[in-house]
Amino acid sequence: MKKYLPFAFVFLFTFNCKKVNNDVNPTEVSISEEPPKPKDYRLFLNELGVEKLTAIEKRNLFFSFINQDIPNYWTGTKWDFNGNTRLPQQGKIACGYFITNTLSDFGLKINRIHLAQEPSSKMIKKLCNRKSIRRFADFNQLKKYLSNGLKQEIFIIGLDYHTGFIIKDENNFYFLHSNYIQKEGVVKEKIENSKALHASKSFMIGSLTQNTSLFE
Repeated sequence: MKKYLPFAFVFLFTFNCKKVNNDVNPTEVSISEEPPKPKDYRLFLNELGVEKLTAIEKRNLFFSFINQDIPNYWTGTKWDFNGNTRLPQQGKIACGYFITNTLSDFGLKINRIHLAQEPSSKMIKKLCNRKSIRRFADFNQLKKYLSNGLKQEIFIIGLDYHTGFIIKDENNFYFLHSNYIQKEGVVKEKIENSKALHASKSFMIGSLTQNTSLFE
């Protein structure tokens, strides 16, 4: 009678391989190491060196900062209407403060507290390229707007009662925000899948990337 090895594949990623049968040569299993944890957020910010960059270099770095670094550090930080934490995973963060805190962390000279407490329309008018600002009452119109312009771009969007970043990366569009729904907190999600976006009946959007004076 043939002998079979139990197919306990689930345990391969948790426990070391054990010899099950002396008559069968154990199969070597490659176990992937966990990705290294990101360095301390404050240390990461100190090492950005934004102040040494040209305006163009700063703008290019800004895209990866919002698209990659901020989600890596901030995802899962809980939402609260009055949240204003400066450190990811510590305390809670409101949607407006999530925008202004991270912009300030990048080194942009903005009135962080005042803008966070203002309606998103005022934040957009203050920080975004004026010619890029649009208002829509339809989600499909918003998608059409995003399909034009630069291949990689960061926007601020204002909804009925919410705000966040829109990230355009080629043909992919993401909503990065501190989600108030079920107090989920910071999340980066495709705009098609965002309940917060689809719950809004109005959209105001403007481009941070196109505001070159912001990076001077």
